[in-house]
This record gives sequence, structure tokens and C-alpha cells, in this order.
Amino acid sequence: MRSETPIDQIPDAQATGIPANFSHDAVDALKARAKRLRTALASRDVMVSHAGSLELMAQSYGFRNWNTALAMTRRNSIEISIENLGIGKRFAGSYLGHAVSGKILGVTRTPVGGVYRIEVHLDHPVDVVASKHFSGFRQRIAARINRDCEPVLASGQRGPGLSVDLLL
Repeated sequence: MRSETPIDQIPDAQATGIPANFSHDAVDALKARAKRLRTALASRDVMVSHAGSLELMAQSYGFRNWNTALAMTRRNSIEISIENLGIGKRFAGSYLGHAVSGKILGVTRTPVGGVYRIEVHLDHPVDVVASKHFSGFRQRIAARINRDCEPVLASGQRGPGLSVDLLL
């Protein structure tokens, strides 16, 4: 049976905010839906550009923007490892449940084998506080990752933090 949505979600996709298998077919489906959305809005005298309708479709699926959604088409086909990272490279990933994108400022080894410190500057600040009473927005983040660019604790065990899913 085929899914009605172009993006099939896995259980922890809700936690990360990033769909697990966003395929090339999904991009075509989102483009078609964006075109239909633009036509429907125009019939109600609401003018939206083609780029604007793509942005709206991407945001409706939880992506920050169309470029991030498009980049996720490559997520499952490209293996990212620490050797691929470099200063100035752009990336997309997740941080504490938020879909993020930004620029890598530095990658260094730590004394713990297989653990690296990565420093990034995010395109948009993210709220790192889980409280309804106040917020703490961060745009520059230092985190620990393993060779596969997954978040780890200082000991090297997997944990919460920054995940680099693909290079843009």
C-alpha cells in the first residue's frame, strides 16, 4: 500500500524533526503539491511565488526551508564521516530535536579515541531550553561527535547533541 504523504516517517522522526527517508520521488511529489497550492491560493486572490510555495511545502513537512528539504534527498545515499568535514563547509543535521543547517567552524580530536569536537555557526538560532517560561537561543554551538558524525557524550557513548547528516 502506498502512503498518501511523500515522506514516510519513522518513530523517532518526531523526536528529531527530520524525516528518515526523504527520496527523490518525494521531491517530485512536493513540487507537484507546491504547484497545486500556488494555484489554489491564486484562485482565492492570494499571490505566492513559485519559490514561496516550495518554501511553504517544505515548512509544512517540518523543514526550515526548501533547500534543507532538497538536501535531505541525498541523506540516505551519501555516507558522511569525519574525514568529509572541513572548516567552511555547509551542513544540515539536527540539534536537540531541531532541524538545523549552518557552517562548520572547526573540527578537532579529543583525548577520547573516536570522539571529535565540532564547532558550528547555525543559519538560525535554536532554543536549547525545554521550558515554557523562558528561552535560551544559541547560534554558535560546540558539540562532540563520533567518526560517523553522530552525537556522543564525552565518554564516547551515543547521546543527545549535534548530528551532521549531510554536507550541502
